[in-house]
Amino acid sequence: MSIPEYPINPTEQYLAAMLGEDVELPEYPITREHQYLAALVGQMGDIKTEITDLERAIIADNRWSDLQAIVDEGRAAAVLPVGTRIDDNWEKAAGTKYEAPWDVVHHYADGSMALCWHYAYPDGINFDAPEAIYYAGEDGLAAGTYYIEIAYKYGDGWLVGNKIYFTLTSAMDADDQLFIDCGKDAKNDPANGRTWKVFAKGSTTVKQSGTTAASGTGTELGSTSSANPHRTNGQINAPSRVVYGYNRWSQSAIRQWLNSEAAANAWWSPQNPWDRPSEQLNMRGFLAGLDPDLLAIIPTVDVVTALNSQEGFEDPLETTQDKIFLPALNEWDIAPELAGEGEAWDYYKALAEEAGLSGQFQRGSTYPILIKYNVSAKTSAVNVWLRSAYRGYAYIEWYVYTSGGVGTNYACTGVRGCPACIIKKST
Repeated sequence: MSIPEYPINPTEQYLAAMLGEDVELPEYPITREHQYLAALVGQMGDIKTEITDLERAIIADNRWSDLQAIVDEGRAAAVLPVGTRIDDNWEKAAGTKYEAPWDVVHHYADGSMALCWHYAYPDGINFDAPEAIYYAGEDGLAAGTYYIEIAYKYGDGWLVGNKIYFTLTSAMDADDQLFIDCGKDAKNDPANGRTWKVFAKGSTTVKQSGTTAASGTGTELGSTSSANPHRTNGQINAPSRVVYGYNRWSQSAIRQWLNSEAAANAWWSPQNPWDRPSEQLNMRGFLAGLDPDLLAIIPTVDVVTALNSQEGFEDPLETTQDKIFLPALNEWDIAPELAGEGEAWDYYKALAEEAGLSGQFQRGSTYPILIKYNVSAKTSAVNVWLRSAYRGYAYIEWYVYTSGGVGTNYACTGVRGCPACIIKKST
């Protein structure tokens, strides 16, 4: 049944209040009946508070199915307002467990609720590792001496017209990768005696190796892109990705780790022809350390991330399906480079207000209120990744410094992060 749109007398005001309506009560009871009704309104308010406290206590005991029920009933915002901290544990490996609470950071209009780790995971992980410079394709590549010409200047080491020579003592098989160790520094000349290695696609086993040279007699395989150092050209990779890795969330190593339950050395697989394994393969997947009851209620959701602007993508936004993700700039209420990477979370909007801002946090500025701490120590400030690419490059990623500064870093850098997920209605 429906109730009147608004109460028209004191008795109806009290009755509406008992039904949970937001109404203004009379300043004081004017009859004995109203005195009884006023007492009942107060008692019902106390009962609701006790119920809410009990529900929070149940969730604090990690009864994640009860949290799912609260979301399903559409009461998450009332029971677990933004800022509520939900205690939890995460097991890095057998016998190594951390207290890893989640913050309730946002309630969406559809009743879904976003959770984000209060602390950062304990170890730095590459967003993405330096990639191979060449892949052999379906035909492989016969033994012999070859060279790749540099068609666009990159850093101080990659100069236009220079050639990178290498000699294969045996053939590369189909899809094998040629990796040049550039020392994670674009100042290094890739042709100046740098170590090269051949791997099967995605493997860590070296099939053959040698050092590069700046001159020789051999067959040209092609050149790097002449458009910019962030684009691939046929079977030849972008120099920036060869040196520093790739900033595309969908193909990142960190995304694979966060969304995997696999054991150490089993959670990563190549996402493009040049992709190379993370330097932290010896860790098991992040999901393997979660409470199984929590994992059971985390759904796969659409996560939208802006792409870099250098590769010429037709759509600047890309959607992935993830259980766990790193927050984007806008979700931490940091002014984004491109709109569309998710709603600004109310938790961080409140932090911005607490910091005295009239709008969002700004890229390039420092805010101590954004400092994050290592889950292992709780007092050690750490750098943390965001998933947003620094759009002017294919290898730089946004992150927050130990000072709270909003800056950038190379994708190959080992940095921590604050995992997030969304609990949705199950029906």
